[in-house]
Amino acid sequence: MNIQSTNDYRTIGLKSPPKGNVNVRPRKTSQYLSKGAQGQLVDAAVLAKVMGHPVNRTTTIRTEILASGSHGVFAEKHEANGIVNLLELLRHWHKKRGIPWACIWGREVGKDVGGHIHIGTHLSDEHTKAYIEQLARWTGEGRIFPKHHKPPNIGISERGSWLVQCCFRRGQSGTDVAAYLGKDEPSFVYSAWGVTRDNKAKRVLKYPCNGGYIEGTQRCIYRHGTSNNISPTTKANKAILEGLSDRQRLIRPDLSWLPH
Repeated sequence: MNIQSTNDYRTIGLKSPPKGNVNVRPRKTSQYLSKGAQGQLVDAAVLAKVMGHPVNRTTTIRTEILASGSHGVFAEKHEANGIVNLLELLRHWHKKRGIPWACIWGREVGKDVGGHIHIGTHLSDEHTKAYIEQLARWTGEGRIFPKHHKPPNIGISERGSWLVQCCFRRGQSGTDVAAYLGKDEPSFVYSAWGVTRDNKAKRVLKYPCNGGYIEGTQRCIYRHGTSNNISPTTKANKAILEGLSDRQRLIRPDLSWLPH
């Protein structure tokens, strides 16, 4: 691939056009989450709860807006690169304080807010204030203390580029958060004959699937993920999941026998 336009160099995360013709690998892209992605996020949240450190905080960051700024970990970086850096900072911050690291995340595109990420983590009340203050430093955008705000909101930035929420308010839980993070997995699949069928791999259908063009890294789509310790793909964690009920894992009953 020869880089000859501003769109080309920004796509791969460079600040300015390189000199001459340079061959670079294009970034991986996606329009929707892959089939089974929501189930992976839900299972990771279930594993976190079984291990004793449930997902109980949700952090939302408008990565596209922050990437165009001049301060913080996202400034003048491609969104995917900024997210890589932030997740590593989050992991180290939790580990340094002895907080169990349990993380699920998903990237989305909003009509008004552009690219953003939702991150579900485990956090104790005693570290919540310090976490919010640290998030303000990482993003380069300070927090505010509004007199009136929605009950789940516990940390709000001054220009609305990040928000921290408590998952357990209003009956929400880590699995609810995971289902929301996985909403951009298509609810329907298409057969080779063009027939629309229910995507049985998707476990929760109550949230609308909007999709949106997202660029990942040069190596992977990088649209959603989990921390390694609660990954549902490891042998040990698969064994734990096999011992749990479909209800705990939000697996929908098989209704394929019903007439359509």
